[in-house]
Amino acid sequence: MDPVNITLIILLSVTTVIIVVLGVLTAKLIANLTILSKNVDSIAQSIQSEIQPTLKELREAAQSINSIANNADTQFSGFQSTLKNVLGASSLVGCKMRGLMDGLVKGISFGINLFNKK
Repeated sequence: MDPVNITLIILLSVTTVIIVVLGVLTAKLIANLTILSKNVDSIAQSIQSEIQPTLKELREAAQSINSIANNADTQFSGFQSTLKNVLGASSLVGCKMRGLMDGLVKGISFGINLFNKK
């Protein structure tokens, strides 16, 4: 047999083996990627099922905080109108007392507005 033919047969055999090995490795890679995608999907579903109740509780908490803030705002408005009525009556006492009470009302309203965020 001619050495060129032997070399070509060896080259063909090695090329065939390499193509088979690459095919097997590619098939394994595709199988592993499929398993990985299934795992990622199951993790995403479990995270979604865990986050939905938490988000629902957060919405309820935000709504209750909002109602508490609105209630405090209405009560403060009533208090402020009562305080203004008292200030109107105290204007008979003197202008300085009214200035003091206006400053007190502004101070109280500023303090409450710090806690009342809309």
